[in-house]
Amino acid sequence: MSRVLVISAHQDLNQSTSNRLILNTLEEKLGSQVSVRRLTELYPDFNIDVAAEQQALVEADVVVFQFPLFWYNVPAILKKWLDDVWTYGFAYGEGGNKLQGKKLLVSLTTGGVAEVYTDAVMGNIEDLVKPLKSSATYAGFELAGVEATFAQLYIPGVHSDADLANVQTKAQAHAERMVAKLASL
Repeated sequence: MSRVLVISAHQDLNQSTSNRLILNTLEEKLGSQVSVRRLTELYPDFNIDVAAEQQALVEADVVVFQFPLFWYNVPAILKKWLDDVWTYGFAYGEGGNKLQGKKLLVSLTTGGVAEVYTDAVMGNIEDLVKPLKSSATYAGFELAGVEATFAQLYIPGVHSDADLANVQTKAQAHAERMVAKLASL
């Protein structure tokens, strides 16, 4: 299996149900083949160590962006990470070939139900992640797909235990799909 780098961009993993479960499952199932970079834990002040992040990318064969969709976009820390890490001479431009041929898998969760993410309402998931996919293609990545799981909103004290169980079940299924997909890359 390939060396997998997961870039986790949840704003608060301690409060997460599904993203935390997905990350834990990937680490459990993939073991030493996966490295998870929890951006908000590493960089709570958004002061990203560009050299460390670029080195992690160089060492990986497959990169996974794991995040909850916020207001139909990537979380702020992921955008900052992209802006800081995918620099001229590294990701593009003269000598900027360090990401060439690596595979990128986008893995995301949403609070909204699947019916919201249609062309007739807010646009489908593929449309919403198009800027991310376009940037990755420009940087030389081979796109390995988008894995999305919907209706992953759980707020303690607002939602029921049954809601929590449903979110956990769907997150576990998402993680298992990710493990299978990563094994095929």
